[in-house]
Amino acid sequence: MNITKCKNIRMVLLSAIMLALAAPLAAQEKSSTDNAPERSSAVSPEAQAVLDRMTTYLKSLKSFSFHSNTTRDEVVAFGFKLQHNESSTIIVKKPNGLRSKVSGDIRDRTFVYNGKNLVMYSPDDNVYTRAPAPDTLGKLIGGLLNAGIELPTIDVLYHAHTGNIAEGVRGGILVGETTIENVVCDHLAFRDTDTDWQIWVEQGSRPLLRKLVITTRYEVGDPQYQTTLHWDLNPKIDSKTFKFSVPKGASEIPFADIASINVAAPSGE
Repeated sequence: MNITKCKNIRMVLLSAIMLALAAPLAAQEKSSTDNAPERSSAVSPEAQAVLDRMTTYLKSLKSFSFHSNTTRDEVVAFGFKLQHNESSTIIVKKPNGLRSKVSGDIRDRTFVYNGKNLVMYSPDDNVYTRAPAPDTLGKLIGGLLNAGIELPTIDVLYHAHTGNIAEGVRGGILVGETTIENVVCDHLAFRDTDTDWQIWVEQGSRPLLRKLVITTRYEVGDPQYQTTLHWDLNPKIDSKTFKFSVPKGASEIPFADIASINVAAPSGE
């Protein structure tokens, strides 16, 4: 296909998506202004149906793991945009087991949670910190979000427990059907106050999240976060999975000094 023609088609499709996203918002704002008794939903029924299937399925899983490949943009001087790569593996056993190992261009780290403590380890500095933690993953994830501590794909974990991924969105639609790494998926697009985000959900009996893209608007370069996920619904879990063994020569630092190992969430994420 001619490159110019391909670009034009993409622009038409993107314009159609933005108009579809704007329509529920406009109807909602008009309803509020006119004090009408009925309000239009911000999320289309078709998109909500996919979200509901995913929510129900994720919350039904007792244990799982997924490997994610992630890119994140960093906007530096003069608006120049750099892309950083990261991969992570997360193992979860409800209600109170989690292990995450992350490797990336910016930093490497490990998280281990066992229902009593959360340990965060930085192999780059060979230091770790340990803190008392809530007794369930749902409470832990909520606490991490409130504290601004970054955990890879924490949005996915939040949604798999107690969260509503579409809470507060200003518009959401089902874009259509597509294929992600040979898996047929439903493609959904949403708009928040200052972000646009898209998810791809596997069709069929396993409505798993396969891809997530978040675009931060109103920032120079419109930086993006993108991740693809590969799931294992029967992970190998033993007595050591959620136990942290102190690496040789590692030093423990107070939880208050956690910023020194650079695990605070980047702004805008």
